[in-house]
Amino acid sequence: MLAVKPDLPATTGPRTGALPLAAGAVILAGTLWLVAGDGGTPSRVVAGTGVLAAAAILAGRQARPLSNDGSAAGRLAELNRELEAQLHQTTDEHRALDHYFEMLMANVPANIYFKDTDSHFLRVNQSMAAWVGVEHPRDLVGKSDHDLFGKEHADAALADEMKIVETGQSIKGLVERENFPDGKIGWVLTNKMPFRDREGRIIGTFGMSSDVSELVDAKHDLERERNMLRSLIDAFPDKIFARDLERHYLIVNKSMAEWVGAKSKEEMIGKTPGDYFPDLVVRAGKAEDTRMIETGEPVLHREWDLELKPGDLRHFITTKVPLRDAGGKMWGIVGMDRDVTDQRRAQEKAVQAERRMQEMIDNSPAVIAMKDLQGRFLMVNRGFEDLFGLDRKDILGFTDHEIIADKAAAKKFREHDMMVAERGQSLQMDEELFVDNVPHTYMSVKFPLRDLDGEIKAVGTIATDITDRKAAERAIHRMNEDLMKANEDLKRAQEQLIQAEKMESVGRLAAGVAHEVKNPLAMIGMGIELLARRVPADDTQAQDTVERMKRGIDRAKKIVKGLVDYSSARQLSMEPRDLAEVIGDAITLVEYPLKEARVKLITDLPDDLPAVNVDATKLEQVLVNLMINAMHAMPDGGTLTVRAFGSTLSGIRRDEGVRTAGHLREGDRVVRIEVDDTGSGIDEAHMSKLFDPFFTTKATGTGTGLGLAVCRKIVELHNGMLELENRPEGGVRAAITLKA
Repeated sequence: MLAVKPDLPATTGPRTGALPLAAGAVILAGTLWLVAGDGGTPSRVVAGTGVLAAAAILAGRQARPLSNDGSAAGRLAELNRELEAQLHQTTDEHRALDHYFEMLMANVPANIYFKDTDSHFLRVNQSMAAWVGVEHPRDLVGKSDHDLFGKEHADAALADEMKIVETGQSIKGLVERENFPDGKIGWVLTNKMPFRDREGRIIGTFGMSSDVSELVDAKHDLERERNMLRSLIDAFPDKIFARDLERHYLIVNKSMAEWVGAKSKEEMIGKTPGDYFPDLVVRAGKAEDTRMIETGEPVLHREWDLELKPGDLRHFITTKVPLRDAGGKMWGIVGMDRDVTDQRRAQEKAVQAERRMQEMIDNSPAVIAMKDLQGRFLMVNRGFEDLFGLDRKDILGFTDHEIIADKAAAKKFREHDMMVAERGQSLQMDEELFVDNVPHTYMSVKFPLRDLDGEIKAVGTIATDITDRKAAERAIHRMNEDLMKANEDLKRAQEQLIQAEKMESVGRLAAGVAHEVKNPLAMIGMGIELLARRVPADDTQAQDTVERMKRGIDRAKKIVKGLVDYSSARQLSMEPRDLAEVIGDAITLVEYPLKEARVKLITDLPDDLPAVNVDATKLEQVLVNLMINAMHAMPDGGTLTVRAFGSTLSGIRRDEGVRTAGHLREGDRVVRIEVDDTGSGIDEAHMSKLFDPFFTTKATGTGTGLGLAVCRKIVELHNGMLELENRPEGGVRAAITLKA
């Protein structure tokens, strides 16, 4: 017979971890023991997890005695099988729960963690491991926030977790700005809770955080857009509102509230138009809203008038459109009332001004038109209509080429219009146009017309017929030219008379000098020669005095000779000569002085120069004088260039005072001789005096002031011209022009 082991109490209540089962079976310290009936040693039948569950099952069964025929062993074997099956089921469930937990930890995109009371990680999911940059969640076990994040973030997290451990209160729905491990700045949604054991004791914390940067940024953007929209509609001068289908105001802008006299925008919310507008306006607006609700058609640019104050009639334009939800169902109305009173008044004033302007330009004697950049007429005045014999309706929209028969003039008009458009500035010009086969001249002022943005959109023209004025100007111009020519002729005649008087005076002087001075000079010369023979050879001072006296006599003779040559009217010995030969003979006379003065001589004398009738001796005298003057103008040396060439005379005025048949005329075949030096040039103030007798710029004793005067007279006796001018590159050019 089976019996309970004597040292174990056979009571029904629990004691030291044992539970009473069927006869001969006890659970001691979580192990099932069987006791033999003969009092032998009890044997362990089942051990391990699941025993408590088996005990629960056995505790619920009715205890009954086991028979001696072995039915107790069968019963225990059956019980063992039941316990093992329950154990396998419990293990499978535990494994399934573990699998679910692992899958959750591995695949949830949020960061999940468990920490102990010192805020060291006990377990984290794969998302958090990846977020902080480690390969496996186990790499974070035992670490804290201070090992992963900056001090500021780690200290804040530690303070939160210590507070949770102390108070047991969770932190839920916390949105924090955070510096992510990759350096980006964003936002996270965090929930932190106490981590408890089975007895409810707090053994740490656990939590979950999600990156909500996009959500927070979208919220901020939405809020920013909402504020911007609110600021925008409040800044609009138009009256903007939104109402529900019962016509209660949902949104109004500042202008709307001020318009109806409300204290604020908020005051109007929930009210209707009947609270602010006259009945007539309310009824018309309600009927309009009803039609919109029924048809879904918007109200666009409806014009209406309202007199809010006596005598102040205002004009408005209203636009209203339905508000619909995502499903397309209409739930409200948004609208805008625009006060266009000022614009209407301005339009009326503009129309009146345009009419007045049209009247002004129609009554202007000028021809006025305006064309676009394609050349089409936009506006013309009555003068334009009269000029071409067309009505305004037959001109507007057409171009110059389409309405003007004079195609050359039409082309020129178009070119001038484009010039104004390209330059962007006004231009004044004379334009020619045949009117009834008669040429007319118009003074046209063309100017660009710009829009409010400053862009050129058209070209305006104001043209005045100045045909008669042009004819008068031409007549006056011809009269003026005739007067100027007559004045020049008078001046030239006066100059010739003065010159003739000078010549006569010099001639009389020369005659007197020749008579009164020449003979005494000869006697003085003879006396000096006689005196020179009696001066002792060793008296050098006396000899020098005599030599100076001789030079003085020679200079006086030279002056007398120059005066005689200047005033002499003797005939020249003219014969055809090769100018190259004459010029060569003159150069031969000055080669030595030029060499002594370190002056380089350059000649350019072609072989094909035409023959010229000249007095070779007198012309050589002129050339020698000009070359010597050039040499004196280059005291430090230089270059003297002598050239000659044939050409046709042009640009010369006819001298009406000249009656000779051989004087130079326009188109004559001539030979020109030029003598160029590289000296300092001639002062412009002296140019008009160069050919005056006794005028010289040379030092006293160097020149008599008669050389150029004599040279000019000799050239004029050849019916030629002698000219002096400063060269642009420096120096002076003396030019002789003779008829070939």
